Amino acid sequence: MRFRLAITYSAIVFALGTAALGGVYLVVQQSLTGEPVSRDLQVTTFTDLPGPLIGVQERVIRQTFVPFEQLINSRTLQRLRDVSLLVLAGLFPLSVFVGWVVAGRVLRPIGRITRVAQEIQGTDLSRRIELMGPDDELKQLADTFDGMLDRLESAADTQRAFIRETSHELRNPLAIMATNLDVALAEDTHDNLRQAAHVVRSSVDRIAHTVDDLLAFARREVPVVRSEPIVMCGVIDETVAEFTVPAARRAITLIVDCAPDVTLTGDRAALRQVAENLLSNAIRYSGDGAEIRIGAGERDDWMWLAVADQGSGIDPDHHDLVWQRHWRAGGDDADRPRRGLGLAVVRQVAEAHGGLVQLTSSVGEGSTFVVWIPHNRGASNSPPAFQPFA
Repeated sequence: MRFRLAITYSAIVFALGTAALGGVYLVVQQSLTGEPVSRDLQVTTFTDLPGPLIGVQERVIRQTFVPFEQLINSRTLQRLRDVSLLVLAGLFPLSVFVGWVVAGRVLRPIGRITRVAQEIQGTDLSRRIELMGPDDELKQLADTFDGMLDRLESAADTQRAFIRETSHELRNPLAIMATNLDVALAEDTHDNLRQAAHVVRSSVDRIAHTVDDLLAFARREVPVVRSEPIVMCGVIDETVAEFTVPAARRAITLIVDCAPDVTLTGDRAALRQVAENLLSNAIRYSGDGAEIRIGAGERDDWMWLAVADQGSGIDPDHHDLVWQRHWRAGGDDADRPRRGLGLAVVRQVAEAHGGLVQLTSSVGEGSTFVVWIPHNRGASNSPPAFQPFA
């Protein structure tokens, strides 16, 4: 490309130079046509000659000067042609050199774009061109390339986050299954085996629903919402039964406070996943011997589902961050508390049912998550100012 641009620049400069010199030559040639000097020559004659000889003297002088003038004009034009040809002969290699230098300067940003593209790897999309200079076509090209890299990096981060979220969502039910099977095998009683089988079957259903929801997130970023009558106490009892063994191993007491007549029309599996995610987080972040309260009730035209723990709590400055996927309190270190996909799912399920989630927490005082869902999905009023378990 640089060679082609150099030849193009050289051809343009050479053509313009040829046209300019040719124009100058034609103008000079036109100005010398017709012996302008001889025509305007003022002849001074000898005044002491007779009258007829004075006119003859003037004609002789003019006829003698005309060939001289023509010779001068011819030599002038010849010299102008020679000089023009010499200038054109030197202009061609000079224009090629200048074209090569100019083309290199013009194409320098493209070379930078090429180097950055060669340095980018699939595992590191952080490199950017960041081309400086005037806002011309190459600057716009570099900015467009940087924007494309931003989108690719965002897509790669989303893909990695999705993998982490998938493992996070599947780890909980698998851990529950493993814990209950270990207890059943250790005690080897009929009742324990039936209880373990029941919990394992429930966890398998949860895994299947989690996989369906993860696929839905991958396609549309929204969870699947079904519509069926739900008795919330049944959802809470099933959830508590799943986590009874993991809680008991850490001497954590699960306290159920549920109004028996609380019913709702919605996605039962999704709401159970909400309860499981909230209870799982509460157990994970509570200390040994703590108490966790879980319950459901009604207030005005709203149904609430709440989980309160005695964990380390969440800084008020981080209340808006806990709903983000794979957010870690205090940084990205592996030993930091993780809020993961669970709370993101809780919020999206609540919003899909026309509701919302409220968080009350401060450092060292535990956390209370309250999911509010209206009985009428089109309700425009806000949830009442009510704090469960207060």
